[in-house]
Amino acid sequence: MKVRLSILFKAITLSALVSILALGCARTGKNQFAKEDEKVDENVANLMGLAVGMTKGQVFELAGVANYMEGYDWGSVWRYKIRKGGLAGSLASKEVEQNYMPVVFDNTDRVMGYGQKFYDQTLSDLGTGQF
Repeated sequence: MKVRLSILFKAITLSALVSILALGCARTGKNQFAKEDEKVDENVANLMGLAVGMTKGQVFELAGVANYMEGYDWGSVWRYKIRKGGLAGSLASKEVEQNYMPVVFDNTDRVMGYGQKFYDQTLSDLGTGQF
């Protein structure tokens, strides 16, 4: 009898715990990515002011901290999220990569160009030697 009550108690406790966890994880009707989406709108608006020749300091003042940063022997790249949504993963995924706009800096920390096509061409011309 004690064994059955112990098993029953554990089953009820486990069931209650699962219910609590399920309630905590349930959608509340709010967009889970709303805060991130607001940042995307801000990024897009800020990045409209980019210009070739700007310094890293000027880009930082304009758009803030980048979501991703890459370093190369010829310069660096800052990536800012420009598309809304919850795609997660690494930049090795083309789907994730499309959500971020690269800003390409030369080795003097000035903007050489920006956008995925410019980034791809720069990698093709200057190489992918990262440090």
